[in-house]
Amino acid sequence: MLMPHPAATYRLGIVSTYLPRRCGLATYTADLREALGVATDDLESVVVAIDRDGHSYGDEVVATITQDRIEDYSAAARVLRDAGVQVVLIQHEYGIFGGPDGSHLLELTRALNACGIPYLLTLHTVLTRPSPGQAATLRALCARAARVTVFTETARRVAIRTGIAAGHQLVVVPHGAPDVMRRPPEPATLRPELRELLDTVRGKPTLTTFGLLSKGKGIDIAIDALAEVVTKHPEVQYIVAGTTHPEIKRQEGEVYREGLHEQVQRLGLSGNVHFVDAFLALDELSAILHASTLFVTPYRQPEQICSGALTFALGAGLPAVSTSYSYAEDMLAGGAGRVVPIGDGAALAAEIIDLLSDARALAAAKAVAEACAAWLPWPAVAAREADLVTDVVRQAEAATARPGHATAAAPPLNLDHLSRLTDEIGIIQFASGPNPDAASGYCVDDVARLAIVAADLLAVGTDAKQTATATRWLRQSIRFLTAAYDPSGAMHNVLSYGGTWQDWPHTGDHVGRTVWALGVLVGTPAVPDDIRRPAAALLDELGPRAESLFGLGLRSAAYALIGLARAGRTEQAAPLLARLDEALIETSSADPAWRWFEDELTYDNARLPQAMLLGAALLQDDAAAARALAALDWYVQHVGLVDGTLRCVGNKWHRRGAHWMADDGDEQPLDAAAISEALVDAWQHTADPHHAKLAGWAYSWFLGRNRAGARMYVDATGACHDGLSATEPNGNQGAESTLAYYQALLSLLRAGLAALPHPVAATAPVPTSLPTTALSKPTNKGRVVGRASAGFGATATPPRLRNTEDHSDAL
Repeated sequence: MLMPHPAATYRLGIVSTYLPRRCGLATYTADLREALGVATDDLESVVVAIDRDGHSYGDEVVATITQDRIEDYSAAARVLRDAGVQVVLIQHEYGIFGGPDGSHLLELTRALNACGIPYLLTLHTVLTRPSPGQAATLRALCARAARVTVFTETARRVAIRTGIAAGHQLVVVPHGAPDVMRRPPEPATLRPELRELLDTVRGKPTLTTFGLLSKGKGIDIAIDALAEVVTKHPEVQYIVAGTTHPEIKRQEGEVYREGLHEQVQRLGLSGNVHFVDAFLALDELSAILHASTLFVTPYRQPEQICSGALTFALGAGLPAVSTSYSYAEDMLAGGAGRVVPIGDGAALAAEIIDLLSDARALAAAKAVAEACAAWLPWPAVAAREADLVTDVVRQAEAATARPGHATAAAPPLNLDHLSRLTDEIGIIQFASGPNPDAASGYCVDDVARLAIVAADLLAVGTDAKQTATATRWLRQSIRFLTAAYDPSGAMHNVLSYGGTWQDWPHTGDHVGRTVWALGVLVGTPAVPDDIRRPAAALLDELGPRAESLFGLGLRSAAYALIGLARAGRTEQAAPLLARLDEALIETSSADPAWRWFEDELTYDNARLPQAMLLGAALLQDDAAAARALAALDWYVQHVGLVDGTLRCVGNKWHRRGAHWMADDGDEQPLDAAAISEALVDAWQHTADPHHAKLAGWAYSWFLGRNRAGARMYVDATGACHDGLSATEPNGNQGAESTLAYYQALLSLLRAGLAALPHPVAATAPVPTSLPTTALSKPTNKGRVVGRASAGFGATATPPRLRNTEDHSDAL
């Protein structure tokens, strides 16, 4: 006797076709709902049925949507809200929903969003080449879904590759098989005509196909194959069970079924083929499957990612021979059957003959199928689905309780990898995998980033050890930047590991980043005075020259403007703000749909509106600030962040008026950091919680909220991977990427939009009497980069002391 469940914790709405409608999706939904009731006490489920024939439904159906009536979709969302539903599970299949490419369903999802009800989406078909309309509709549906489930790993890869959904959203949950498939029913419980059929095939090799008939099922291919099979095994029987698909019957009548009967007669197979024109109950299907030797799915659609019929067969422990559609390739790859090319009747016949002729091979396939049956039962699958649903509800509740906060908790602060990359000179540029590549040397760009991260570490307050580390990084950074400076206003950028400059002084992004870093040091009270003073002196030299950086491009100047704004240098910031504002107005006036500073989106894009916003705030220019925020909002839309998943512009870039490829190259961590930091600054300027939420989503790109669902941050070491393809991160973990992660994290921590898992200790006092080089006016001599005595010029090699366990080497 089943014990009654206690009151459910959550209420789930399921949107799908539903019994008594005769289709595989309706059966799937009824099975899933029943299994959820067995698997968990935490969920109570109701159904919204997609209808076109005026069916009568059970009490669990709280609303019906007439397929082609668009107003029904939004009305259903309101019914679900009024019924106390907290989360919705939508079963998506092509041809089920009204509108072009099923677009009426978007009305439902928009209304759910408006009601504050999150939804999950189960994709029953994932096309490798969807039409533009299909792709647009499905992308829009997936964009706002809390989770998107598919049945196989192949389907997940296709969804990522086609850009239908982001990797972090996608979860593989297999198709379940009813428990009743595990064992045959008592013959006495079956209909007389079915018992008679089973008596006919008893003791004979029997093939079976079941499901709603349509040409796509390829039954004609199997019958042609059977004609070859019976030349070797004349006693073979073939059961074809199922009514004609209702939509096919509506459009074509019984043309396909009648054609199959004629084909059987023509091939002389009347004594071998048995049609069961009925929609069978589960126990009847189980009886047929357990009476069979092989299951056959001769389907014609290579992209079919799910087959309830094949799942049921494997759930009964029945091996299969199938054409090579996606789901069959996945499910039979372990040896539970054979796969042949689609439409190849001769190959289908050959594999059937081979298995029927080889008792050992048939037994081996059956053993694998029976192993599959152990993990396919619905209760096990439903438990996984229930976990996803409850996770979504809990996350939604947490987000409501903490409005405006980062959507993913920050991992513990781990500076191990940065410490490995950093030595007494600077920070090594590149890494091979996780290992520093000393041959790559150092660069001003990365040392400037290190200085910003170190200053922010002091600003947020860390434990004593991390405080000491950050202070050491600041001292060596200011020495490095000072040594790179040339009185002309230009700077060296790249220093070899041996200590030789690899370039002549020049201007570029590295100069702009230096101004940025210096401005942060000057403007951060937590930075010790003996570091702030030389930073201010060097900023006095570079700041007045910052406007000339516009000759190199907007980014170099934007970096400088961020630094000048942080330092409060109003007079030097004003012309940079004016030039950025002018560029934005000019480009967006030429094309109002392209509200940006340039005709293309390249790298570090969000730094442009961030710099303009900071400059406008410093100069109290409300109009310019509004334009900067509008540009940032446009960019946020462009990269998909408003839909929950940041898709950074790839290294093939986006140009105004050009077609952007679905895969435009690898995404870079510095772009994710830029948009996160820009949104933090937007939130601090506007106090709009929407900006705070988006900043958290952008930061979560590092934690797996990205198109590949790949975690970029390495928890064990505190490293960050160098780039992200459509499916996986780059294995290297260099300075730029790791520092980008920390810039994003620390900006959220400074703003109070994220918190570390454990409160850090109060910042330890930083001594200000340590030896340093006072810098009243930088010169080209005596620049301190390594230890206090290590001065060097363009070709000199500084002495470096490397202490090992027992000795030291002068390098």
